[in-house]
Parts: sequence; structure tokens; C-alpha cells
Amino acid sequence: MLFDPGLTDVLRDILPGLGDFFFLVTLLGETPFYVFAILIGYWAYNKRESIILTYVLVVSILSEYYLKVIIAKERPPVSNWYPGVEAPNYSTPSGHAQNSATLYGWVTTRVRTWWMVVISIVMVGLIGISRIYLGVHYLEDVLLGWGIGIVIVLLCFYLEKPAREYLSRYKTERLLLVLLFVGFLATLIASLLPQPPNDNLGAYGGVTMGIAIGLILEGRFVNFRNEPYEGQTWRLVLRVVIGLIFIIGVMYGLAPILPTEDIWLRAIRYSLVAITGTFVWPVIFKKLNL
Repeated sequence: MLFDPGLTDVLRDILPGLGDFFFLVTLLGETPFYVFAILIGYWAYNKRESIILTYVLVVSILSEYYLKVIIAKERPPVSNWYPGVEAPNYSTPSGHAQNSATLYGWVTTRVRTWWMVVISIVMVGLIGISRIYLGVHYLEDVLLGWGIGIVIVLLCFYLEKPAREYLSRYKTERLLLVLLFVGFLATLIASLLPQPPNDNLGAYGGVTMGIAIGLILEGRFVNFRNEPYEGQTWRLVLRVVIGLIFIIGVMYGLAPILPTEDIWLRAIRYSLVAITGTFVWPVIFKKLNL
């Protein structure tokens, strides 16, 4: 049952005509959405908490990638896939399920309200179901992804205090240099391994390296604040709207010259996206007094 691609047909029979809906839902479990969500929090809500969330997601994303490479289980037959959907890499575990469980699970540990719990359950559930409905994952992939995501959240939650006490002995820049090395090493190892079908670690490794570089530069030269000036929330709204347009332009505008197919070129593109979001745009909006 767990590896039965026929479950996709069952879901489509129970929930007919929802292919486009689940196609949109599944986009909420992909790398660009995580980048946008973290940057919105970083620019306009809580810089420190957004950085911590980034670290937690890095743990999830890197572990998910290498688990897929180690397990190397092929996806369900392409004939089951919903028209227009793309599913690179291997099948187990589901990255959408794991990373969404990590993201929403961690946010729930910070925003401890009933409505955040409801939002998290609904979103994580829908994203996981969307992968089966679209025919690109088995039930086992989604269940394993959810389980790993929850374990990562629990481990990070209970280890956060001792880890923070231990890491407080070191300067922030040194820790960010370690993060930079982790991103580089993960990308290097991935480039030496046989590449999973139609995918590579370029986006994940690039974002990790770019965040490290961007935060070092931001700490030295910008050090912006999240609070609106004199209660003028519209400034933060402009900061987010213009910033997202800027980031989308960098992410997709550089794609022709830094294509996805090459792991290092993709890593450079996503590094530039992360540096733009964490350093370049903060320099600009601070100058503009947003």
C-alpha cells in the first residue's frame, strides 16, 4: 500500500478536478517559497528568528538531499504524473513533506497559538497530499518526510539552548564562516557524486553559502532594524514588495547565464540571490529610509 502508485488514482477519484489546486499547493513546498518566506521575516518581522529558522531549514534540506541520494529510490511511473508537473531527483523521502513539516513545525514552536497549530497542520497536510495527488511520490515518501521533519524540529528545539550556550563562546562571523564551509563542502561532495536525475544540490548549497556571506556583510556594514519608523507600517510593506520583485528578478533573470543544469553555476546564482536578500537589498532600503 505504501508503495502503491494506485493511491494517486484513488485520491483523484475522491477529489476530482483538483489537479490545478494541488499544483499550486505544491509550489508552497519548493525552494523559492522558502527563500521568499524567510526573507520576508528577515526584512520586516524578526531578523534573529528568521536567521535561526534558516539554520533549521538548512539541516532539513541537506539531510533530505543526501538521504535521497543514499536511498536512490525511483519515483512512481511518469504515466501517473499530473500534466505539466516536474519532479527531479529521487523519490524517498519527499522533500516537500519533510521541509514543510520542518518549516511550519519550527514556526509553531515560536508562535504558540491554536491558529498557528491549525495553519501548520493544514499546510503540511495539503503539501504532502499534493505530492501523492500529482503522482510524483508514494505514500511512504510523504510519511517518511513528515516523520523526519518532525524529528528535526524536536531535536533543534531541545538542543537550541545548550547549542546557543556553547556557540556563544565564538564570534558570529566565525560561525558564519563555518556555515559557508558547510555549504561549499555539501556542494562539492554532491558535484563528485553521481547526479540524481534532473537535479543537483546547487540551489541548496548556493543559498547556504550566500546566506553566510550576506549575513557577515550585513552585520559589518548595515545592521538594519525591523521596526517601522514611527509606527509607519507602510514602509515595511514597501520594503517587502519591492524586495520580492528585486529577488525574483535576480533569481530568474540570471537563469540564462547561470543555468540550473550545472551544479556550480546554479550554486552561484542562488548565492547571489541570498546575498542580495540578506545584504544588498538591506543596504538599499536603509538608504531609502524604508
